[in-house]
Amino acid sequence: MKTQTLIVALLAGLLAPAVAYAQTGTDMVEVEPITCWWRTSTSAIRTGEPFGLTLTCSVLETEATKIVPDFSKLEANVVQLPPFEVLGGTHPGDLVTTGKRFFQFDYRLRLLAEDAFGDDVAVPPLEVSYRVESKVAGGESVQGRDQSYALPRAAIRLISLVPDDTNDIREAAAAPFSAIESRLSRANLFRTIAGVLFALAGLLVLLMLFGMLRRKTPISEAARVRVGPRTILGAVAGELANVQRASRGGWTAELAGRALSALRIAGSFATGRAVGQRPVKGMDTAVEGELLVSRGIGRSKALVSGSVTPESAPESRAPGLADALRALTIARYGRVEQIGSTCDEAVETAIRITKQQRSAHSLISEWSNAFVQSLVDLRKKVWS
Repeated sequence: MKTQTLIVALLAGLLAPAVAYAQTGTDMVEVEPITCWWRTSTSAIRTGEPFGLTLTCSVLETEATKIVPDFSKLEANVVQLPPFEVLGGTHPGDLVTTGKRFFQFDYRLRLLAEDAFGDDVAVPPLEVSYRVESKVAGGESVQGRDQSYALPRAAIRLISLVPDDTNDIREAAAAPFSAIESRLSRANLFRTIAGVLFALAGLLVLLMLFGMLRRKTPISEAARVRVGPRTILGAVAGELANVQRASRGGWTAELAGRALSALRIAGSFATGRAVGQRPVKGMDTAVEGELLVSRGIGRSKALVSGSVTPESAPESRAPGLADALRALTIARYGRVEQIGSTCDEAVETAIRITKQQRSAHSLISEWSNAFVQSLVDLRKKVWS
């Protein structure tokens, strides 16, 4: 059975006509198996002047049918094109698209003639041999008989303007495959260079970030034990949340004092005023106006206090801060008994200001500010 199938396939290949078929959907469309054309680098030459002659062919190539041309007679060191002398040539790589394969031969010719001035000198007839390769059941490939394709006529005029049979005068010169490959090679080179430059830029950014985070000067012991803004504001937010929960059962002077201490610390950050800190030593306890801040397991605690007052709190930088400080101060030290609503509003303002300051002193914000400052310093060093 397998032998019969092979014999049938061989007979089909031997009888294959010079016209192939390509399937599109459910329809069979008749297509030319091979199509070629010539193109010269110029329309007129002088005796002995080298010029380019390019042969471009398009062959059918699908999953079922493949045209296999014979390149042995088209190579520059083999082809003969009298009366033209072949000086050399190249064979660029093929280009493949859906259902088609394009190949090209570039020849370098010259014409030595004394009796063709003003005449069109034709390129001699040339044929391209090819075979039709078809796939049969089982995935085997079968090649048909040798067939030939006669190349179209081409001519060039010796010391004249345009040959008589020229019909593409207005067409722009088509780029040969070698030029396309050259452009692709340059594009890949530029892409590689761009990748290297981006990598260098990223390395430079990392070096700048490392320089910002690196401690360039020795840190004193007093600076080492100081608590950072993020830790302090986190403790302030926790204290305000505790006060807010405890005040649901009613406000007292003690709760108002705790809220006032926390608000004064957050308000100091908001207005750019100093925040007092002192490390906890021995049996030290917080006095009124101070907030105990823990720096983590194994590290000493600190007592933090704010320095802002209702009179030193500008409305433009911290809206509502002065009113909240004033309300909590009255609640803590005044004699007014009905203080619930005003204290609730003051604590809401304190929580809002604390959230704003925690966002302003976040790690990303501090890194961004340090990065901008480094750029400014770098620019000053470059221009100095």
